[in-house]
Amino acid sequence: MSEPAPPSSAQNHATPPVAVGGGGADFPLLDVAIWLDPQMLQREAAFLRHLVVALKSDGHNVRFISPADLDLSALPVLGSSLETYAWHRWEQLAPLRRLRLARIIETLREDPPDLLLVWGSAEPLGPQIVLSATNLPALLWCWDASELFTPLADIPQVRQIVLSAEPLRERLPTNCRVPVNVIHPGVYTDDAVACYDVPGQVPCIVSLDPLADIAAFQNLIKACRYLTDDGLDFMLFTYDQGAQEHPIWQLAQKIDILDRIGFVPFQQDAEPLLLHGDLYLHVLPTSRVQYRTLEAMGRGLAIVTRPNHAADFLVDGQTCRIVAEPTAENWRVVLQELILDRAKAAGIARRGQQYVREHHAMSESIGQFITLCRRAAGTPLRLAPSV
Repeated sequence: MSEPAPPSSAQNHATPPVAVGGGGADFPLLDVAIWLDPQMLQREAAFLRHLVVALKSDGHNVRFISPADLDLSALPVLGSSLETYAWHRWEQLAPLRRLRLARIIETLREDPPDLLLVWGSAEPLGPQIVLSATNLPALLWCWDASELFTPLADIPQVRQIVLSAEPLRERLPTNCRVPVNVIHPGVYTDDAVACYDVPGQVPCIVSLDPLADIAAFQNLIKACRYLTDDGLDFMLFTYDQGAQEHPIWQLAQKIDILDRIGFVPFQQDAEPLLLHGDLYLHVLPTSRVQYRTLEAMGRGLAIVTRPNHAADFLVDGQTCRIVAEPTAENWRVVLQELILDRAKAAGIARRGQQYVREHHAMSESIGQFITLCRRAAGTPLRLAPSV
């Protein structure tokens, strides 16, 4: 039986290709300040790391604004300026928080960057205060439809809104006042498919979702019990997150499945799991584009996921398998299918990898981002012909 054709490319090129260069008269180098927040680093740290490295490699300057207690070990901050701020929980009034941001405001006034990049998930008060006091142009990057309705989207200094997926356009507010562009988050892809690439290896199932949603993981663990009863051998690896792990560990012990589960110490770098995995599971329901899923697709793992209206790269039976209702039985059926039919699983992984190679290439994402930065900062552009 022939494999189904991959999704059409027509739906994925909302922004035309652009010619991007380093410095020079046509392409002056940029000075970009990035406002960091915990949710950004929890979800998109890998992508932000790639973005910063690419900007620096091309000669652009990157600086960071961060809460004082935020762990920045996942980011290449060496060689970049870092401005930190802190306020106490009782300081809910804007004037008190502005006092805490006074040093950052003064620094940005004395040496303003070309623009400020803010993630849509950021806590809005800090960026609001800084932008209103400095009048810097800002670019807002939204990964979920709910972020289009936060106070950040209404800040007058926001010159461009970037969406991480085309379907998010459908959720735009009717009174949206700024230009909106889609930049598909870029990933690096391997040459070979990772899914079942080692003959005789026990199937390696990977999930990098947080364990906070106990109910979602309980059904998955029960499905593992069913697979074992069916005589299938496998290993499931998931992140160990302290107290959140314990209920899952208890359930696995209770139903005698603990020997099939590995709790990996939580870390920002998921390379070891993505390098050695066969199937990648996205367990939690969400409308947010999951960068970890894109990374796994680029590595050549077969994706098993929940429905996600914003993730236009997920097409059931072509680039992934979708579990519509996450019951233990439904998880069992899909996982059993991909464990027993390795050729089918490898075909899904291959089509998924090719899809992200064509539509989520890191070089194209970086080029489109730099172009929008220049547009937001008011720098003249030279566009390549549309294809």
